[in-house]
Amino acid sequence: MMKYHRFIAMVVSLFLLQAISSVMAEDEKTIVTAGPSWDRFTNEDGSGLYHDIIKQVFAGYAVKHFYVPTVQANSMVAIGRADIKMCETKEIEHLVLASLPMYENDFYALYLREKFEPWEGDLTIKGQRLVWREGYYSKIDFAVPIDFTEVRSGESALKMVIYDRADFYIDDLNLINQSFVNAGEKYDPAKFGLEIVGTRKYFPVFADTPRGHKLRNHYEKEIERLYREGALQQVYTHWNFRMPKFEFGVSGK
Repeated sequence: MMKYHRFIAMVVSLFLLQAISSVMAEDEKTIVTAGPSWDRFTNEDGSGLYHDIIKQVFAGYAVKHFYVPTVQANSMVAIGRADIKMCETKEIEHLVLASLPMYENDFYALYLREKFEPWEGDLTIKGQRLVWREGYYSKIDFAVPIDFTEVRSGESALKMVIYDRADFYIDDLNLINQSFVNAGEKYDPAKFGLEIVGTRKYFPVFADTPRGHKLRNHYEKEIERLYREGALQQVYTHWNFRMPKFEFGVSGK
């Protein structure tokens, strides 16, 4: 049975890659992006912060997005089946991180109050069992030693905390809220603690190829233009997110 599921997964992956390849081949003015569906970032109806920014940055292009897990999205960019992965916080081997972010925000630890009160910052999570979505965080995001587990979804991470298979679920606040909805659970502030444990910037990722570098340069040039014209702030305001602190050089500070 396991071999059968692996075979089906391989067939689906090959079909997806062939479809993406044909999309990219049909027009050099088509941009293919990839990454998970995140509420208010990459909604499956084509709306969201990341989608709207890409549409403005690549206004002269047709944009197509493939909703796949974050690790698969990185692989698709690396082998040339997608142009942009949205988004990463650190350098990925064989890929190129943009120098200007699309998002900047705090990330949180969700836990059961009965186990970890009072909250004492890093001392509280030191040596504990943390859980997060596959590829989202790493040990370098924390100032103290921790144990960790990676899972495929936020709702799985949430349930691991609820059923005492992990101590802290690490995620963006918006994604934690989405995980409660997806898991059919209710956030009860008397039951759950929620504390900021770090801040990160999220950058689009490009292929380390001539086309990838060209698109990266275009992205950075257009982000600066949209910022100076005030159009970029409108996008962040529309989705109720704070705009990152951009640095464009001496003249842009």
